[in-house]
Amino acid sequence: MSWPLKLRAMSFVIGIGVVVAEVAVVAIPVGVALWIGGFAGAARIAQAEAAIALAVAFAIIIPAHIRPTRIVGSGQGASR
Repeated sequence: MSWPLKLRAMSFVIGIGVVVAEVAVVAIPVGVALWIGGFAGAARIAQAEAAIALAVAFAIIIPAHIRPTRIVGSGQGASR
């Protein structure tokens, strides 16, 4: 059974939000350390952290929401 589109969309959006929040928990202290150390400006750090957070979120959430591929084993003949 498949979920309705509305529920799948809500699950996707909630999952993106959760993963972005988890990445922020790690990225904010790293960004503050880079800013204090003078390695980069605050705007550049925020842009990089946002890009990394979205990339990680999509890398985790998209595979979780794609239907699994059915693998036909050798015991299940092609007669179906």
